Amino acid sequence: MARFRYRAVGNDGAVSEDVIEAPDRETAIAQLRRTERLPVEIGPDQGPAMATRAARRRNRRVGSASRQAQVRFTRELATMIAADVSVDRALAVLGQTTAHAGLATVAEKMRGRVREGQGLAQAAAEHPDVFSSFYRATLRAGEAGGRLAEALGSLARYQERMGQLVSSVQSALIYPTLLALAALVSLVVLLVYVVPQFDQLFREAAAPLPWGTRAVVGVSRFVVDFGWIVLLVGLAVWLYLRATWRRSGIGARADRAVLQWPFIGDVVRRLETERLAHTLGTLLRNGILLPDALALAADAARSTAFSETIRHSIESVKSGSTLAAALDRGGVFPDVALELVRVGEEGGRLVEMLDRLAVSNAAEVETAIKRFVAILEPSLIVVIGVVVGAIILSLVSAIAGINALAF
Repeated sequence: MARFRYRAVGNDGAVSEDVIEAPDRETAIAQLRRTERLPVEIGPDQGPAMATRAARRRNRRVGSASRQAQVRFTRELATMIAADVSVDRALAVLGQTTAHAGLATVAEKMRGRVREGQGLAQAAAEHPDVFSSFYRATLRAGEAGGRLAEALGSLARYQERMGQLVSSVQSALIYPTLLALAALVSLVVLLVYVVPQFDQLFREAAAPLPWGTRAVVGVSRFVVDFGWIVLLVGLAVWLYLRATWRRSGIGARADRAVLQWPFIGDVVRRLETERLAHTLGTLLRNGILLPDALALAADAARSTAFSETIRHSIESVKSGSTLAAALDRGGVFPDVALELVRVGEEGGRLVEMLDRLAVSNAAEVETAIKRFVAILEPSLIVVIGVVVGAIILSLVSAIAGINALAF
């Protein structure tokens, strides 16, 4: 028999947390329901230490919704609604049991709106900083089609997939980032502290220096004298670009330029294709019309180049063009993806093909990221070795020249 730790809600609305023994998770859920308790969270028991940490996490107060907290919120809401719990009661339960303080407050406010007669999508619309336009549109479609639990389930799966992708990218880039930071610190130490010591020696010797040594000493002097100015100018430029990135059109040009880069461009194309396929498939499956679904998919896109292409395709689709032909005019989507969309449209299986496209691109994105990181790490090591080695070699060659003149 396995042990499962659960949180459940009784008919009186009271929340209980305990451990239950059962052969498997499904049997544990069935046992709880027979005792008129609705499980909102259940998983393998990992001991009192893990339970204590989980309790601390539930009591933690933070300001904004994290990705993990939002996934759990959506998943638990889908579970309760699928079990025929009213939206009002489900939100009340989440307000009491959600680990995230910000989401608990949002759940209470949404419950108040639902009790006033609003739909779940309307209540979520009052919190755009928590629920994206894609999220709200999916809720609206689910409510209109009487498939709210299914819509919430698809949202939770989408959020989980995006969370896994972000985590995999962050994990893959940890070592290269640390390597680059270590190289930057080493370079600054060499130019600010080490090279100036040799510069004083070279001045006292008054001997001609090789061109490489002169270049290194010149860079060192510039960094020591004007490095703080460079930092301030760089910070000002970064803040300016951050404020005007989208409005000035720089972001669009930069996004299109990134698509031409080796490796990185391929990752961005596949990632944006997966996002479009998943978003569009979810919305169409829940009854959103294609032009409206495209508008929401454009909002979900992170790359300006892809967002603009999707927005331009809306009018073409309204004019009678096929989706594949409309998307092809932007020149940013892979040919294979467009062909799958074309086949889906011709066979009346567009949603099915979009789902396949999302799955295939998800696997290809992970493969492309691993390939990129596998090339990035040795490339960084080579570049770091060449730069640091060139600095040291320039200093050693100058010292050798000075010693030769002395003898």
